[in-house]
Amino acid sequence: MLIITLLTDFGSFYPAQMKGMILSRLGEKARGITFVDIAHDIPPQDVRAGAFALLSSVRYFPPGTIHLAVVDPGVGTDRLGLVVESGGQTFVGPDNGLLLPAARCLNAPGMPLLAYKIVASPEIVGSGLGQAGPAAAATSVSSTFHGRDIFAPVAAMLASGKCPAAVGPQVRPKDLNFGEARRTERGFEATVIYVDRFGNLILNMRKVPTFPVSLLGVKLKRAVTYGKARRIEPLITLGSHGFAEIAVNLGSAAEAFRLKAGDRIELEEI
Repeated sequence: MLIITLLTDFGSFYPAQMKGMILSRLGEKARGITFVDIAHDIPPQDVRAGAFALLSSVRYFPPGTIHLAVVDPGVGTDRLGLVVESGGQTFVGPDNGLLLPAARCLNAPGMPLLAYKIVASPEIVGSGLGQAGPAAAATSVSSTFHGRDIFAPVAAMLASGKCPAAVGPQVRPKDLNFGEARRTERGFEATVIYVDRFGNLILNMRKVPTFPVSLLGVKLKRAVTYGKARRIEPLITLGSHGFAEIAVNLGSAAEAFRLKAGDRIELEEI
């Protein structure tokens, strides 16, 4: 069994075209493929949100997994496409930082990431797309859908046994870093890096402060889980993703504090 994950901001039917392209390319070999959809509801063009979702997921997949991730505001421009190797897993997608936090978290300390530029070739964009059917006869690359016409064929190449270096020369990829919270005289300065569907505010902090803190004058209860707070009580906890998060039990912290991803906040020591 070979696992190929997909993560996009495409919504409903576009990911099916990517899967169809991969299956078409692989032919009989496709019988050994298992697709896993990480997410297709990433906010449109939100590379940082996509990077966080990918980072939070990849550690649970076995070696050999291929991650196909496309949140690509620069599609059709001169931005590069990448294949990145890390920790026995492989990442395919645009060179806009989307892949880097996840790849970096799997990489051994002190080891450089190996990233390769995808160079268009007949094997990637030519007529030999796989088996019978309209997709197999396609020869052009859409300037607005590289997820289907470039990244999916590359994922298929890798799934068929080609090594990542076969796609093109090694390059230095663009990075995306969530940064780290900063200790201040008053407490901590942090950034909201993601807001989940419950309105929880995920921060660029790997630990919950050891002292009581408030946000915008409101005390945050230190809790090990949401239900340890009273109904509609604001709290701070360590989420399952390994980052500190601000939540409201049975409510939305994003709405309560009127905050969004990218906002800087100050947690004040009480």
